[in-house]
Amino acid sequence: MDKRFNAESTFWRDVYQRKDVLGTILNQRKIVAIKLIEALSLPKSSSILEIGCGAGYLAVALAGRGFKVKAVDHASSMVELTKALAKQKGVENRIQATVEDVHDLTFLDNSFDLVIALGVVAWVYDLNKGLREVARVLKPNGHLVLSIDNPHRWWVDPPMFIRGIVNQTLQRLNLKNQSSIAHARYYSIKTIEHYLHNANLNPTEKYILGFGPFSIFNHKLFSDKIGIEVNKKLQKYSSTCSLLRRAGAQYILLAEKIPY
Repeated sequence: MDKRFNAESTFWRDVYQRKDVLGTILNQRKIVAIKLIEALSLPKSSSILEIGCGAGYLAVALAGRGFKVKAVDHASSMVELTKALAKQKGVENRIQATVEDVHDLTFLDNSFDLVIALGVVAWVYDLNKGLREVARVLKPNGHLVLSIDNPHRWWVDPPMFIRGIVNQTLQRLNLKNQSSIAHARYYSIKTIEHYLHNANLNPTEKYILGFGPFSIFNHKLFSDKIGIEVNKKLQKYSSTCSLLRRAGAQYILLAEKIPY
């Protein structure tokens, strides 16, 4: 996994600047996460940990609002990108970026008021262990903001979606060898909530967002301009259509650590 993300680090640096559907959805995810965090009304002295900081855009945004953030990633190239962006934006004194493994965090128990993990869950090989580590470093009544990719977003690329389901089924039946290439794991909301409860984390809010990019065998069906408009319209209608609410690209959840 490190090899993959170190190789793709420039993609994650540039994707938030792209004027296409994927860039729009990722920025939308960041905006929703920030709104959830702002609604918590945390004091500026709060301790914040971002797991899977990527190129550092969210950590820098929070540092720009006066928070001090520990930003960690398993890929060293991502940590370096975060440091570079923090320096570029003049907030390097409020961001400490280091390499960490979510399965074995080096922080003390009850260290953080808030933990953020966007785009991380799909790459955690032992989700029970990872979430228990998150709960361990969270203070009682501390909060977790995390995102998950929706496994039911069949409309993104129907043929590729079906092929992925077939491959996963064959692997589970031991009829096909597991790939050595790092791949994402997708979980339903119900499954994620089960994992959260097992880790003593209580989900309190959830949001669905993102529709697209639409493609067939990795070939885009719409121009970026049309795709962004389709995403915008479907996002609007998802507030009243349960079918659309179940088909968005990503969920963002807010959870609270239950005091023992």
